Amino acid sequence: MGGAIVSGLLENKIVKKKEIFVFDIDKKKLKNLKINVEENNRKVVEKSDVTIIAVKPKDANDVLEEIKNNLSPKKILVSIIAGIKIKNIEKVIGKNIPVVRIMPNLNVKAKAGIITYCTNKSGKRYEKIIKKIFSPIGIVLKMPESKFDTITAISGSGPGFLFYIAENFKKICIEKGISSKIAKDLVAYLFYGSGKMLFETKSEPEELKNMVSSPGGTTLAGLSIFEKKNFENILREVIDKAEKRSKELSQN
Repeated sequence: MGGAIVSGLLENKIVKKKEIFVFDIDKKKLKNLKINVEENNRKVVEKSDVTIIAVKPKDANDVLEEIKNNLSPKKILVSIIAGIKIKNIEKVIGKNIPVVRIMPNLNVKAKAGIITYCTNKSGKRYEKIIKKIFSPIGIVLKMPESKFDTITAISGSGPGFLFYIAENFKKICIEKGISSKIAKDLVAYLFYGSGKMLFETKSEPEELKNMVSSPGGTTLAGLSIFEKKNFENILREVIDKAEKRSKELSQN
């Protein structure tokens, strides 16, 4: 995720290589970035106006403790740590530090991610900067933190659910005699084109579905199975389960 953010910043010339400073305990992750690699997290914060912290939840407290004395009210701390609420970050670093919590999804790697954010009181004045940093890698949306578990279930886990459907589309293609290579391209472009239609036409999903569904045609025949098996309820259960897990992780 950190690498995707760096790529977006450089490709869109938002900052120069010399203005980016990074640290990771796994040096292999930094090998191909060709930017300023620092000896520890404190050095990164010292040299940065905006610090993006992208670590696993279990490591969050240690890293926050390490950098808290190098932060200031004039430096922005951006957290993309899953499940860690702003109030928990403030318990370590204080409430006077501008904090922005970001929830990106995997698709930022294709510069088509969903990036939701919220801020503490001190961070509100920096929203334009946040949008400028993250807009090159996807759509940036402001959401109340109370909705982050829902967002995690839908946009965070959503690509996994769609890839699962794509995986099964491909399996069925192969079972019906279509080569693996063609099946892969067919399914990929099916999802790409459908997503493009949704985003670019600004049409409602139901409207686009109806455009494909001719009376007595193949689409309606297939959709009747979705309705018979109550696909809507299955999908709701999937989202509810993921949302519940996000809440559990957040509480822990």
